Amino acid sequence: MKNCIFKRFILFSCITPFLFCGCQNAANTQTPPPEEEHIYPVLPIPAPRELPDPPATEQTPSTPVSDIWDVSDVDISYIDQSRKLISFTFDDAPSKTFENILAVFAAYNETHETCKATATFFCNGHFFNAHTLHSLRLAHTLNMELGNHTFSHPNLSKLSESEIQSEIDSVDKRLQKIDGKPRHLFRAPFGRIDERVKQIVQTPIIDWTIDTLDWTGVSAQEIYDVVWTNKYAGAIVLMHDGYENTVDALKLLLPDLYAAGYQVASVSAMSKAHACPLRRGGVYIRARKQKI
Repeated sequence: MKNCIFKRFILFSCITPFLFCGCQNAANTQTPPPEEEHIYPVLPIPAPRELPDPPATEQTPSTPVSDIWDVSDVDISYIDQSRKLISFTFDDAPSKTFENILAVFAAYNETHETCKATATFFCNGHFFNAHTLHSLRLAHTLNMELGNHTFSHPNLSKLSESEIQSEIDSVDKRLQKIDGKPRHLFRAPFGRIDERVKQIVQTPIIDWTIDTLDWTGVSAQEIYDVVWTNKYAGAIVLMHDGYENTVDALKLLLPDLYAAGYQVASVSAMSKAHACPLRRGGVYIRARKQKI
């Protein structure tokens, strides 16, 4: 079924312009990228069946059962354990280049059946509409991981506790209808995290090892160079949806990393494959392989 969807997606991409992590804690700051107008094309791909809304009376548990992030249902059957793993993450999804990013992964995976690549997309709720939610369902079908990047991309340190919770819950509830998960890995807007945020967030907080600064207008080659120079097994790379230079750099990075003995995987898949447990409320810049 997934191969069929891959082929349909690649066919669509040929018809349209093909624009195409030891665990360690840390906190980062970053200047927000400028807001842009987003125009979405129509995907001629049938949407997988959406999960029903949870009962109206259902309340999200305030206390997690365990401090350890549950990855028991994360598929790592596609992981080549002989390779070094690195994680690609994309903030501000699903934005205007989301489908192009998926197309690059789909095309790469078609020719690398035994070493497929996946990624984690941190989503902003203000980008959700009928079309982008359709694209997120496709991403989930392609084994991509969906993460939470708040609804409106605010500086959380300036919000009240109830406002922070609302920013997180509104995105989690919408994503749950796509992947069935009540909670998702979290990335704070601008990487701005304080003790209140760590107490409120009920999932691991994912920062990054390598910041590509792709939103600043750097070239695809510059994005490639910063990833290539700083790569190592367990690293987490920060990129953004919405920029063509990112799409172009991705086309270069996937095959070259493969040739260098790497495999690109989502954060949860990499942490599971590396036996590196992630704790709820913990802040992670990488997920290195642990001794078992």
